[in-house]
Amino acid sequence: MIKMADNHAYFYNSKNGDRVYNADSMTDWLRPFFVTGVFNGELQVTANDDMTVTVAGGYCNIGGKVKNFISATKIDLETASGTLDRIDTVILRRNDTERDIQIIVQTGGYSSNPSPSPLVRQGAYYDLKLAEIYVAAGTIRITQAEITDTRMDKDACGWVCSTMKEIDFTQITAQFNAYFAQYQGKITAQFKTYVAYMTNLEQQGDAAYQSMLSTFFDYARAQETRFDDLYEEMRDLIGEAAAAQLQNQIDDINAKIGTAIEDLATKLVLINDTKEDITGQKFTIINTDTGKSTVYEYTDGEKVHLTEHGDYTISPQNEKYSVIPDTFRIDHTTTTETLDFNICTVNGYAYVGGYVGGYVASGNN
Repeated sequence: MIKMADNHAYFYNSKNGDRVYNADSMTDWLRPFFVTGVFNGELQVTANDDMTVTVAGGYCNIGGKVKNFISATKIDLETASGTLDRIDTVILRRNDTERDIQIIVQTGGYSSNPSPSPLVRQGAYYDLKLAEIYVAAGTIRITQAEITDTRMDKDACGWVCSTMKEIDFTQITAQFNAYFAQYQGKITAQFKTYVAYMTNLEQQGDAAYQSMLSTFFDYARAQETRFDDLYEEMRDLIGEAAAAQLQNQIDDINAKIGTAIEDLATKLVLINDTKEDITGQKFTIINTDTGKSTVYEYTDGEKVHLTEHGDYTISPQNEKYSVIPDTFRIDHTTTTETLDFNICTVNGYAYVGGYVGGYVASGNN
């Protein structure tokens, strides 16, 4: 084995055993020429439209250890959860214990927000991640859109390429196109759903608006008809009521006029005319038609006013006196009527009108 401290150049034939090489010598020789990773365009992970994926053949270099996978490798994935998602990773693992580079799948943890398992790069292991596979809950087949190619990520894997050869992005482009096509399909479907939803809302809004207009106009027409009918009805009622009210007013006026005329025609002024001093004497005046009684106390020059129609009697409350005449009538034939009554003692003379006579009292008061 050539030790790095010997500063020998690679590779020369040995002379007398001064050059001894082994596998580590080859690793040291490859390390500066090829970075760790997979060779351009090789070892791509593709979907099989079921719960398996295929890793294409190709070369890889992991820290100077190289392996050529001559044929493709098919890998089975675990059954998806019914409720939670996970992210599986396809790994190239340099296993110094086994002295081999292997293709394995690390099944991710189940979660509503899953993340891939971390890479192992310590001890005898050094991992390169070829791809991540999103396994959604209930999934029964993996499509290319669920596979994220990580070969171009230098931290996860990286490309091994010559400075004289351009990197071929055909596989990456295909991967992106597959993802974009699916994404575009989803977005297009969502957009169509959104447009349909908005169109439906517009149609519903227009229908509601038209319905509201129709209801409004129907209501307006109904109210207009109702108003017209009410107007005609009220006009008739108002006409009848106005006529009735006018007639009532006329009747009331006539009644008031009649009453006023009757009042004016039935005013009575009673004047006592006597030779006797009867100051303070009281007389009872009774309307024999209605029974209304009025007490009149004589005072010189005092008048009594009577307004009620009917036949009256007048009599002194003191039996010593008599009234001539003692009856009279009030009606509307005379506006203001003045009646003269003679008051005299029972034993004495009295006159009525132009006649004078004598009489004897029935008793002494």
